[in-house]
Amino acid sequence: MEYTQLGRTGLKVSRLSLGTMNFGPQTEEKDAFAMMDKALDLGINFFDTANVYGWKTGEGVTEQIVGRWFAQGGGRREKVVIATKVYGHMGDWPNQERLSALHIRQAVEGSLKRMQTNH
Repeated sequence: MEYTQLGRTGLKVSRLSLGTMNFGPQTEEKDAFAMMDKALDLGINFFDTANVYGWKTGEGVTEQIVGRWFAQGGGRREKVVIATKVYGHMGDWPNQERLSALHIRQAVEGSLKRMQTNH
């Protein structure tokens, strides 16, 4: 696997990223777990997700699946760099979408909780 620097973060990420958009609505959890395990086996350490993936407003279904996969242990969380998104519509109130400081803070806290990680 080829790796590259992620901006100025000092992190090295695989040039291939595992997209998780269909985890939940199109891909059963057991199959999603198998895909993430295979990605790690192949050296893919960069996973892309979003708080709106799973297509149930406010639930973050896909992030929850990723979180349950991390919770299995085995160094999964320590090996993976996560890219998630914040802009999407997470509720019916005006500050539950887009890029207000309030929504960014709530989105970060929510994503971390759903993915069962603190970083």
